[in-house]
Amino acid sequence: MPRAVAELLHREQAAPGHYLLELHCAEIARAARPGQFVHLRLSDGLEPLLRRPFSVMRTQPERERLWLLVRVAGRGTEMLGTHDEGMHYDLLGPLGRGWRLPEAGENVLLVAGGVGVAPLIFLADVLRTSDLHAYVRALFGAATEDALVCWTELSSRCEEFIASTEDGSAGETGLITQVLERELERRDADRVYACGPKAMLAAIARLCDEHDLPAQVSMEQWMGCGVGACLGCVVPAAAGDQEYVRVCTEGPVFDATEIAWDRMGL
Repeated sequence: MPRAVAELLHREQAAPGHYLLELHCAEIARAARPGQFVHLRLSDGLEPLLRRPFSVMRTQPERERLWLLVRVAGRGTEMLGTHDEGMHYDLLGPLGRGWRLPEAGENVLLVAGGVGVAPLIFLADVLRTSDLHAYVRALFGAATEDALVCWTELSSRCEEFIASTEDGSAGETGLITQVLERELERRDADRVYACGPKAMLAAIARLCDEHDLPAQVSMEQWMGCGVGACLGCVVPAAAGDQEYVRVCTEGPVFDATEIAWDRMGL
């Protein structure tokens, strides 16, 4: 399995409870593709025992750099917000199946929820610098203004950008899926890419199905091993021979039709 050592070059607080890590790691910076992730070991000891998965948010292969966005959700991720520059991490990666790129000249709609913005920033980077000439617009939703983490990084990479918050503290008021429903009525999008909470992704999958629009979703899921062995990250499959699919290997990016959202209670 791909394994590398990364050095922490810079850590900054991107928003309350969120940190942006700049790492030096030539192997992953050169190999990572939009939508893939790394599995990071936090210490050399037994505590915490399990690695943590993080989507790759950006890379600069020529400088051997990559960036990870971390949301503090427990003891392990809280540790990452205290580490000093020069800290070294054991990484597995890049792992998983990433985004499938659009056809040349297509109109692309990105939909982010919370830290789901990270893999979409990487995708927007590639779309902007490739020969695909895609027209990219993005929607970014969060509960509050503070949770619109790295929104300028996403908006600066898109031709159009709309933010919404559930409490109305920034952008439009309401759920980002409500904004998406309105945007889909324009009928000018060729495909949708989305990452965020599972309930958001389920709603997006249904909206895109109603509009006969292809959609890819990146699933945020707890992972034990990151390489398909422990089966801790499985989600119900919609069809085929498999009853479940592993987010770490078959995903984290899926066609929205590949997931049985109703079997997840969504």
